[in-house]
Amino acid sequence: MEGINKMSIDVDVSAELNFHHLDLSALQSGQMGVIVKWQYKKDGVFELLWGDIVVLSAYAKAYHVDGRMIDTRTAVLKKKEAVSRERGQILTFEAENGLLLIENLLISEPGVPMASCCLSQKDGKEVETNCLIPLIAEGLGDNVPQIWKSIWSKMLLVPYDNTMWLRYEAQPLRAGRKSYDFTVLFQEDSREGLLIGAADFSVWKNVIMCSGTDAKSLWVQSGIADEGTHDSVSHGSMSGKTVESSRFYVLYGTDYRRVLENYGDLIAEEQKYLAWMEGVPFGFNSWAGLAFRLNADNYQKTGQFLREVLQPAGYENNECTYMNLDAGWSVIPEDTLISLVKELHDNGQKAGIYDSPFAFFGDDVKQEIPGAPGHCFEEILLKDSDGVPLAKVDGAIPFDVTHPIWKMQMVWKLSRFVKWDFDYVKLDFLSHGGMEGCHYDKSIHTGRQAITVGYTFISQYLSQERIGKPFFISFSIAPLFPCGFSHARRFSCDAFGTNEDVEYVLNAQTYAWWQSGRLYQFNDPDHICLLKGAFTDRDSLEGEARARYTSAVIGGTVMMLSDDYERPEARRRAELFATNREVNDLAASMVSFCPVESANASASAVFTAVIEGKQCLALFHWKNGDGTVQVDCSRAGIRPGVRYRELWSGKEMQDEDGVIRWKVQGCDAILLKEV
Repeated sequence: MEGINKMSIDVDVSAELNFHHLDLSALQSGQMGVIVKWQYKKDGVFELLWGDIVVLSAYAKAYHVDGRMIDTRTAVLKKKEAVSRERGQILTFEAENGLLLIENLLISEPGVPMASCCLSQKDGKEVETNCLIPLIAEGLGDNVPQIWKSIWSKMLLVPYDNTMWLRYEAQPLRAGRKSYDFTVLFQEDSREGLLIGAADFSVWKNVIMCSGTDAKSLWVQSGIADEGTHDSVSHGSMSGKTVESSRFYVLYGTDYRRVLENYGDLIAEEQKYLAWMEGVPFGFNSWAGLAFRLNADNYQKTGQFLREVLQPAGYENNECTYMNLDAGWSVIPEDTLISLVKELHDNGQKAGIYDSPFAFFGDDVKQEIPGAPGHCFEEILLKDSDGVPLAKVDGAIPFDVTHPIWKMQMVWKLSRFVKWDFDYVKLDFLSHGGMEGCHYDKSIHTGRQAITVGYTFISQYLSQERIGKPFFISFSIAPLFPCGFSHARRFSCDAFGTNEDVEYVLNAQTYAWWQSGRLYQFNDPDHICLLKGAFTDRDSLEGEARARYTSAVIGGTVMMLSDDYERPEARRRAELFATNREVNDLAASMVSFCPVESANASASAVFTAVIEGKQCLALFHWKNGDGTVQVDCSRAGIRPGVRYRELWSGKEMQDEDGVIRWKVQGCDAILLKEV
């Protein structure tokens, strides 16, 4: 880029992009040759132009921990620079209190707008901050997108993590609404969308929130610690000659779904997901079906059922199934575990185990730490500034993952998993590792820095290069970001087998489908309960079971059954639904189906995908009673006149006058594949 004129700040985004997934025409609303540029207006306000459209106007703020604040609207613009290599503008503002705020308004080489800010001080002394706001964005003027004008516009509210049955919501803008790390504003009818999303996750927790005084003013902030992040103390502060916020992408397009996918592509370029070359895991997880009834006998017999009955009938991938232990496995003696894993391996199966490495669930903090003789748990609990351990969250106190004794116990834990020859680990309650507190390592000032340390330690210890074989890492309860440290992440909280569970999993599919193959190799739709979960009060109906299995198939995905197979009906259900080879082929394709519609805080009823050149659709109904699910082919982006085979029943279906209609009773699902 050395040849770019220093004063050129307009960027033609029709230039070719090099991203693996990134679709230029989708990114730029199908307008080839559109010019994207930042421009300074006046009085501390700047705007982003997308062709002739002002997609946002904005100003910036930052807060020093000593109480001083700088706002670009009241500060003085001291310098305005055009940037050649990155392309864009750098604006330097000075406040009367001596603070300087540098606003970086950049256009990356592929043509993607980004914004960040740096806080410093006129006298060159160090600054300290835990709150930087590079964009306070709104839509001003006549030539702004409809999403800023309409009170029907929706804001995607993204939960920080997936614990305690949090879910995605698409709601009208309202003062105080929060979305963690990214959001997209969109129109449901036209699908026009504007996304603002963080590019950096190693220092700051980020939030995009509606102003408390104006719903149509979005604060894009680095530094958030509240009930949504499960924090009880404030966000840690950073200090230095300059302190920089996260960078934030701004993307605009005619279909918010493509914009979300493009955001995922950009993140994948920044932080490549942890790749898994062994295909979609098919197998069993003990939690939903057995919970704390798990023992060596039912684990062994379940493994036998999978390999002797389900696997030969088509429930497998690459001629393999996984047998995964969940919480409660510690009741099985070590020598028995070793023999069980060997039996699985001798029969061509793989074995999985479970841990919650960042969370203390015990009651006695004076108890000695296994693997760290002479040390007790109290030493490694995360504490506040008064030295008091943090309160329990979701039943557990967070560990300080920067403490050398925590690392000592993790070496002990992980080395046993490797020595016992396991192939897979489910890691749970990981949000605890990112909570704000006072860390042993004084170079770690924020929860995001801490969780990155913990993630890096675990992923490096279990890397194929280190242990000599592929080892699958699955995150269960975990923040969406940072990513790149596991092969899979569960995109919802626990889900079992009723109609409510079907809807809950599909809520995640509706708003997180694009994360599979971008942020993580796989979305994990949780254990697939086809009859009765250990924590549910009734058996599911067959329609519910079919819908629950289908919801996992379209996820992108990890396929883990979970029932108590001592019950003959549970075995029959598994044989009925888990052995359809055509259905399992869709799961093994690793394709995540895209929603046709948003649905407020619920879920789309229709999802589409193209697999090996064939159009596929998944239709769901989770309400009681009769219903009809309709698919407008034009709205869904599929060709009319196509004949489909319904993979569960074998029947053929086709649209009538461009509309597919499915009449259904109760909770159920169908899977259509182009003939």
